Amino acid sequence: MTSLGSRRCFRRLILLGATALCSVGLVPAATWAAQTQAAAEAPTVGEIIVTARKRAESLQAVPMSISAYTGDALNKSGYADLSNVSRVAPNVYFEAADRSRPLIYIRGIGTRSYDGGSDPSVGVFIDGVYQGRFGGLDVDLDDVQRVEVLKGPQGTLYGRNTIGGAVSVITKEPTRDVTARAYAEYGASAISGDSLYSLGATLSGPVVADRLGAILSVERHSRDGYQPTRFATGVDTGVRGGSEDSWGVRGKLTWTPTDQLKVKLAGDYTHMNGPPLVLTSNELGQGLGPGALAPGYTLPTPSADPYHPYSDVANAHLYKTTYGGALTAEWTAGRYALTSISAARKLTIDELNDLDGTPLPFYSNPVTDNAAQVSEELRASYTGDRVTWLLGAYYGHETDNRTDSIVFGPASLLNLYGGGATDWTFQVKGRTTSYAVFGQLHYTLTDRLSATLGARYSDDGKTFTFNTANTAAPLVITPFVTTQHRSWTSFDPSVSLDYKITPAVMAYASWSTGYKSGAFQFIATSPAIASQVADPESVYAYETGIKSTLFDHRLRLNVAGFYMDYKNLQQLRLVPGPGGTAFIVINNAAASTIYGVEAEGRAVLSSAFSVDFSYAYLHARFDKYPFAPGEDFSGNRMPRAPENSFSLAPNYTVAVGPGRLDARVAYTWRDRIFFEADNDAVDPQSSESPLGLVDGSIAYTQGAWTAALWGRNLTDERYRRQVLNSTGSAQRQVWAEPRTVGLRISYALN
Repeated sequence: MTSLGSRRCFRRLILLGATALCSVGLVPAATWAAQTQAAAEAPTVGEIIVTARKRAESLQAVPMSISAYTGDALNKSGYADLSNVSRVAPNVYFEAADRSRPLIYIRGIGTRSYDGGSDPSVGVFIDGVYQGRFGGLDVDLDDVQRVEVLKGPQGTLYGRNTIGGAVSVITKEPTRDVTARAYAEYGASAISGDSLYSLGATLSGPVVADRLGAILSVERHSRDGYQPTRFATGVDTGVRGGSEDSWGVRGKLTWTPTDQLKVKLAGDYTHMNGPPLVLTSNELGQGLGPGALAPGYTLPTPSADPYHPYSDVANAHLYKTTYGGALTAEWTAGRYALTSISAARKLTIDELNDLDGTPLPFYSNPVTDNAAQVSEELRASYTGDRVTWLLGAYYGHETDNRTDSIVFGPASLLNLYGGGATDWTFQVKGRTTSYAVFGQLHYTLTDRLSATLGARYSDDGKTFTFNTANTAAPLVITPFVTTQHRSWTSFDPSVSLDYKITPAVMAYASWSTGYKSGAFQFIATSPAIASQVADPESVYAYETGIKSTLFDHRLRLNVAGFYMDYKNLQQLRLVPGPGGTAFIVINNAAASTIYGVEAEGRAVLSSAFSVDFSYAYLHARFDKYPFAPGEDFSGNRMPRAPENSFSLAPNYTVAVGPGRLDARVAYTWRDRIFFEADNDAVDPQSSESPLGLVDGSIAYTQGAWTAALWGRNLTDERYRRQVLNSTGSAQRQVWAEPRTVGLRISYALN
């Protein structure tokens, strides 16, 4: 896109906001008064309370793009973990190759790497605590009160800076009265032999009336797996993609020693076995295989059914343990408040996968990861009649000890040259320390017009030690040890205006900048590669929007237009090496322009019938991306950024006999997405066709009991959730869950 075209687009977006702001002059005072007196008895869209600005307020009063969903509503729809939020939130892509490699993109901005050397572009916060490592981002929804998705740079209100957006998860609080909940769930997919079950229970209530409350949740999940693998002989390996055997516990204590002081102690522990990463091969139509083959081996034909792929590894696995705790203290004195959040988290991963995705004994990929983090966030705030402000300071320290190995088997020619025992080991020990001060001031200029100013100063330092080893002769890889250190600072301001056109319609416009710290290599094949450190990313973000509640509160319609100038993108790619190998390198490869429009809302058509809807248009292209000599990706679409997407979900609620029937059908559609920046020019199979998914649920509640049938991907679409490769190299694919249905029986004592 030309710079002239970008400026024209930006002017149009600003004109949209200016038109909305100026339209207030056309609203008569009588209309204003009439809109404040809607009939209370009529069915309405209700009010959604969010805490995105660190205080409880209506979603419609927050001058930024936010999508919010209750955990109960997501559970009723059959959505089991945090990644399913992408089924309902516009311009959100959240897919995982497995539970240690999640990818989150908001408005085209995300991070493809998953190691300690790179920061997430989209931050995940659980009860205000930043989740530093990618492998710990998957969250079950059993005890979640609400999920809030914030679009664009975040940092003037959050302890850790995020350049693309934030996903804030708020878990349930202890109740004033004794409550209990338990459920049992059973289901199966369209693949023979794949069944699943889940069990969970929650107990909540007072320990000491009005002073000490507690909540405790436990859960158990098991699944056989929808992708059974087999040896070349056709015999099952015993490994099934999509399988899981996990359990977890989460608890929270709230202590209120005085009316001014509230202390919360939260802890959680989760152990997971699976799902293992199952890769299927893809030759790109060019005869590319995993690499140079030893004499006597030939490239096999990929399985015709990717849900029954070949493999030669019988013990592929993923063992993951995450646990942590947080102590939150909130002290209030009139209009002033002081909040402290002290937290610590731990993540361990032990993984083995068949890297070549074929029945050949070519190479496997053992991985171990041991990460820990501690953080402290301190905030002071004031809430006045016309002025509200917040000041905060943040400290975070992370360590990560990750080892990625490539073990070559007898089918590899490199293994033959190495004497039959070639094992490359890439150990990276990292230490990251982050400091920040941040703040935001909201001032009500008139009864209708308000302004918000914010700023953040970040100071990030990273030290990484690379220890690369080779068990064979130093062919291709020569062992070395080296340490690299870098530090960066950034000042990021923000400003916004919001105007109440009527009590039910607000328009806003904002400008902000964002920053993501530099990135280290996580597989370094030489000291020269280890010394390559990518510079920080930066973005200038503009947004205008309208939040409205119309037709006597029967329609909630929120629309936002945005424009982002995104610089110094940190791109992960594979650089071909000798002997059919490929090396992973992270560098600042591109600049891009991103703009688009989002709309979402709910329409209540009757006391029984309502419709949730969303639409997103996303223009996300590389302005400048010279990939290699003779290969220029400038002008191409950015990966995982569909141009158009929408969702439509009718809801039906009606009294049936002594109980209530709730039914929902959701259709989600997205345009073609590219997994690589070449846009199929070099890799003709690295894109996924337009995709439409149908989910549904129907539940009957009588008293404390609820029986619910749910289904995901009801039309049984077979599609790839990830393609792992880089331009010109062989692809390995990760296939998504097929049609899966289940029955949940739950009991709630209120």
